[in-house]
Amino acid sequence: MDHRTQQRVEEMRSSLSSLGVAITRRRAKMLEILASTDRHPSANELHAEVRRWYPSTSLATVYNTIDLLKEAGQILELEFSASANRYDGRRPASHPHLVCISCQSIEDMDDPHDPGARALDRLSHATGYRLVRQRTDYYGICPACQLQEYDTTTPPAPDASLTPQPASSGKASFP
Repeated sequence: MDHRTQQRVEEMRSSLSSLGVAITRRRAKMLEILASTDRHPSANELHAEVRRWYPSTSLATVYNTIDLLKEAGQILELEFSASANRYDGRRPASHPHLVCISCQSIEDMDDPHDPGARALDRLSHATGYRLVRQRTDYYGICPACQLQEYDTTTPPAPDASLTPQPASSGKASFP
């Protein structure tokens, strides 16, 4: 585990501990996974990954830990109406994302035009709202899917099983 990941895991551990939450081996593994991945896993993906080390881990344990991390402000939940929510443990503060509409991959994005907290403060002052978070997502087709899309426009090689084969009578027939 690199230094940044260790530091992030320690931040999450400390926040959970301050809430009186016991850091079990399963929870520690979840923290490690969330702090080390930039993939923004769903609860089911996180569950599958934790089960590689601790096969008896329940999905309820994963959801309970996610809820505790949200309460502690240590995880960013990305809600999508058409698919499962995804989670960012590396960067729990609101930030822009690139979302592929083809493969549903999510990438963190540093938006040079996003003035961040100052803009939220100005907006809060101007409207009277107590703003708690913002969300900006950009949707498109990622480079990998664009390549795959390009490859699918090339006619596929003929399938040998569909090519007529000579029969013993000399007439073509399909196998």
